[in-house]
Amino acid sequence: EAYSIAIVCAEFFGQAAFRPPIKIFATDVNDTLIDKARIGIYPPNIAADVAPGRLRRFFTRVENGYQISKTIRDMCIFARQDMVKDPPFSRLDLISCRNAIIYFGPALHKKLFPVLHYALREGGFLLLGISESVGVFSNLFHLVDKKHKIYTKKAVLTPLIPRLAAGEFEAAALEINGRSEQTS
Repeated sequence: EAYSIAIVCAEFFGQAAFRPPIKIFATDVNDTLIDKARIGIYPPNIAADVAPGRLRRFFTRVENGYQISKTIRDMCIFARQDMVKDPPFSRLDLISCRNAIIYFGPALHKKLFPVLHYALREGGFLLLGISESVGVFSNLFHLVDKKHKIYTKKAVLTPLIPRLAAGEFEAAALEINGRSEQTS
């Protein structure tokens, strides 16, 4: 999914004079899946599902199938992260959790949705799967597109997030992003 989002961004901005830097953080708790995704090799049968123009522009034929182009791979940073236990990134424009939250029960939802709210910048978007919703956390998110399950962050204070105070989240996010600055 990270590569799909990167391709859509590349197509949207195309050859525009102003093209903002785009970094997509793709995370999972499974290191094996992260390593596989980072390589970005797909089986030959993707040719049946990917439009020929996209296949030519964004993929290279390799021995085992097709590899996503280096330009698109460079837009994506893969890392291990448990979105319920690890400190969140912050000031993100978009969080896509499609078809992940459906497997979490109410106790995990109670921990996760405030973290997602905290992680988004003002006006940031949350993308969920077709069978998912923010449920009782509609006080934190406004539904923008019901069919595609797109929400935006409401301008309300993020509820207290257990385990870490906001300043500790910020310090952890800076560390995750590879910066060494300290927050005050």
